[in-house]
Amino acid sequence: MRYANKFRSKLMELCLVCFIALSAPLMAQKTSVSPGPGNSEQSRWAFTDSAGRTVQVPRFINRIAPSGPMAQIFLFTLVPDRIIGWSSKPASELLPYLSPAARALPIFGQFYGAASTLNMEALISAKPDIIIDIGERKPTIAQDMDDVQSRTGIPTVFIEASSFDSYSKTYRDLGKLLNVGTQSEPLAQFSETTVAYFKDLQDQLGKGRRKVRLYYGEDPSALMTIAAGSLHSQTIEFAGLLNVADLANKGGTGRNQVSMEQLLLWDPDLIILTNGAQASVVAQDGLFRQLRAVKQGRVYDIPAEPYNWVARPPSVNRLVGLYWLGHLAYPDLVSREILEAKVKEFYSLFYHVQLGDAELKRFLR
Repeated sequence: MRYANKFRSKLMELCLVCFIALSAPLMAQKTSVSPGPGNSEQSRWAFTDSAGRTVQVPRFINRIAPSGPMAQIFLFTLVPDRIIGWSSKPASELLPYLSPAARALPIFGQFYGAASTLNMEALISAKPDIIIDIGERKPTIAQDMDDVQSRTGIPTVFIEASSFDSYSKTYRDLGKLLNVGTQSEPLAQFSETTVAYFKDLQDQLGKGRRKVRLYYGEDPSALMTIAAGSLHSQTIEFAGLLNVADLANKGGTGRNQVSMEQLLLWDPDLIILTNGAQASVVAQDGLFRQLRAVKQGRVYDIPAEPYNWVARPPSVNRLVGLYWLGHLAYPDLVSREILEAKVKEFYSLFYHVQLGDAELKRFLR
């Protein structure tokens, strides 16, 4: 009887060991399942975007398709390794900042609107987890996003980024959506600090100090400009300067043709040039040499690597341009030391590079 009891006890122990051994792989398999396309509802969550739409998005977003140039820039600054295709071909100025793999990514085209160039086949082949649109809130934005999502079958969200004041929230919203809050917060804080700095500068200028009058020139003629009060002129005004081009046409591409006679009448204190217009050429032109800014040597080429610092595109790339313009116009308020420190900090945070003295000198010559 004693042996029978011992036998039953040993048998039960053996059965228990076998049960645990057989169950362990199943338990491990259950806990190691990672969310992915087509996984259970637990792999998705409800995100409310800036258009007020609630979209079921993957909890783990590793493959992102930008909807256009604005989204492309913001995503490049935050999660460059998660971009799986470009909305437009990267400019030559951007290429040195990209890995060989990033340079070889497919071009999807823009996703909606009059400028839509979407290559649906390229998009589907890339298998993005999500499409992200970033920019101004248009009256039709909710419908636009719904249309893109319906056409592609891919979760599509809109994050607003319409002005300098909005950029800190843009980064925090992206941090929440992409689960990269630790990475996005320094960019949000740089944006916030910069906005506060230049609002304080504007307050100082409001105490009776004359604003520096600026002309922005494009095209080899340097007679293509942007209108005061337009989206493309935001950097000029936010830095505390006065854009002399008080024009009726403030929309569209922001390209406004003006005459030399009009420019002579404006006679700006400061001239900045880009997109074919060059300071060295203007300084030798007989008509331009009649201008106060040219006589005083206050004509500058806008730094444009990897993106233009002032106007094009009207995105987060302009934050560093505020310090550059502020220093050119008001060196007693924005010192050279502050400018250099902010340029280095910006390039480290947003463009993922450490600028040496040679690069800094090239930008700030």
